[in-house]
Amino acid sequence: MKALFTSFPAYGHLLPMLPLARAAAAAGDEVVVVASAELHGTADGLAMRALGPSLPEILAENDRRTGKDVLGYRSDSSSLLAETVALFTTTYADMAFDELCDIATEERPDVIVAEMWDYLAPMVARRLGIPWVTFVHSPATAVDAALEGGMVSALEQRELTMPTRSATVQLWPEWLESEPNAAHQEGTLAIGATAYTTSAVADIPAFDGDRPVVLVTLGTVVDDVALLNTAVRAVLDAGADALVTTGFTLGREDVEGDSDRVRAVPFAPIGQLLDRVQAVVAAGGSGTTLAALSRGLPLAFVPRMANQPLVASLVAGFGAGVVCDDTTKLTATVETLLHEPELRTQARAASDLLDRRPTPDAVWSALRERVSLSG
Repeated sequence: MKALFTSFPAYGHLLPMLPLARAAAAAGDEVVVVASAELHGTADGLAMRALGPSLPEILAENDRRTGKDVLGYRSDSSSLLAETVALFTTTYADMAFDELCDIATEERPDVIVAEMWDYLAPMVARRLGIPWVTFVHSPATAVDAALEGGMVSALEQRELTMPTRSATVQLWPEWLESEPNAAHQEGTLAIGATAYTTSAVADIPAFDGDRPVVLVTLGTVVDDVALLNTAVRAVLDAGADALVTTGFTLGREDVEGDSDRVRAVPFAPIGQLLDRVQAVVAAGGSGTTLAALSRGLPLAFVPRMANQPLVASLVAGFGAGVVCDDTTKLTATVETLLHEPELRTQARAASDLLDRRPTPDAVWSALRERVSLSG
């Protein structure tokens, strides 16, 4: 079997899906990952095809069309809903539909596995008659129906009807859902969370001393240096050392703090970072969140955009994290993170629950059989 794995062009959308892609390759099936060129370094050992445009190009075009900046979007912000829907559906389709059709025609896959916010791939699957599988890595939101409506509009522009999913692979667990329509339906395959890593060992400097170490990570693209440094200071003031990810936009020189107690690295596999820490301060990306929970590590959240506030609130509701909406209180939040035993107990409970879910190998085997039967 040949599988095309596709993603909206952002790291947090692609990385959670790679363990399943690797399982498919390990099973002897042919795997091609289709992603924007800047994401190719994340999928070492897998065949890649470049699909333009990049995320900055899509954002710029969407801003030109709508006059809005959707990076500040939150799930309860109706004023930016239409612009967000356009970003993921009509704008992206207008920019990349023909190119992905050409790639899929050349590759001739037996199935397309698309992450949940890639609304382009199901359209291409419909045009070419290829089975389509959705990979769900984040919680359901009230915006989902509007996004599907945006895809319907983009389909209608191309005289296409809504495709039917062959299956859904569900990474985000049901016990961290809040939307009533998020119940797992027949055809859904649960999959366990695996912290992203690579065969190459990242250069992550060690700390001296016996203080706890907290990972501070605001994503692969950090555009709020002040917030990053506020989080670092809070960790230091709480009596811990800070392992900081600067992503692709900042450098070590941008991170403030005692060099003996702060170690800054650019993008590094989250699995290797989590090996070094006892807790995590994060923005609330679903991939980072599930990776930390899979290791039994509690989180403090400083959510900023998209569905980060929702992710943070769901994990806090489970008892494995704490949310800080007022950065002047972030030091106290980190102290709670380090010293409240119930947070760690619940994080370990989350780890146990995630560990009971099927492995990527088992999920791919079941998915392969289901696609073969439907095909």
